Amino acid sequence: MQAHTRKHHTERQVQSNEEVPMSADDAMKKIRGDRPEWAVALHGFRYRDRLTQTALGEMLGIEQTNVSKMEQGKRPIGKTIAS
Repeated sequence: MQAHTRKHHTERQVQSNEEVPMSADDAMKKIRGDRPEWAVALHGFRYRDRLTQTALGEMLGIEQTNVSKMEQGKRPIGKTIAS
């Protein structure tokens, strides 16, 4: 191999199937997207308890569409529903 074509051992190209290291904050942003943390938490709690959006809506006395909007971060949860 000629000297000008050799690469230093620390210089490596990342292949498409290779994982790229990232910080925990960057990983959470990738998972969460633009949704606020509370919206992700609401979805996680509902998923953990194996509830559908419809079932959670019935428990809270709200429509399923409002539960969906809350999980997307498009509608605030509100003090009444949170308590």
